[in-house]
Amino acid sequence: MKREIIISRLLRVLLVPGLMLILAAPATAFARENIPVSIDIPVTYIVSGNDKTAGGDTFTLTPDDPAAPMPPESEGGKKSIKISGEGTYSFGEIYYDRPEIWWYTITRDVTEKKGVTKDDSVYRAKVIALNDGHGYVLVYREGSDEKQELVYKDRVAPDTGDSAEFVAYAVVLAAAACALAVLAAVRRSRS
Repeated sequence: MKREIIISRLLRVLLVPGLMLILAAPATAFARENIPVSIDIPVTYIVSGNDKTAGGDTFTLTPDDPAAPMPPESEGGKKSIKISGEGTYSFGEIYYDRPEIWWYTITRDVTEKKGVTKDDSVYRAKVIALNDGHGYVLVYREGSDEKQELVYKDRVAPDTGDSAEFVAYAVVLAAAACALAVLAAVRRSRS
């Protein structure tokens, strides 16, 4: 019994001051150091049909919060990139120095092109920056809560022929008709 009392007192003498020291220490002494995170928000552009007639539009990344981190060379709180053809494009790396969640909107400035049906979807990107050096991008089409990829798909109508080819065929047909008319006139004159 005496032995249990001694152990109990010894634990109180050692544990109580130790716990008080731990509780009194600033929380940052035990928190992991923030490791900066670098995240890219890629945009994929796909063309169904003749991809030479598509492209040439601008995609814009706009943060919901003006204080949100942005890629280099952003202007006026936005970052725009021009696409030239099919492929995957980047707004540029965005650096986050602390853990946080940021929202961005991705839009497309659509220009009209004959025979091209353009995808004018608006996307929302949720960037989750963690303090362990990892980050994630979740993308949603505006109006949907289903996660998806940031892809714009254009459709080009099939080429129905060149009007220059039609003119060439019409000239050949007219020449053949004239030749037949001359041939018929020569036959009549001989008979």
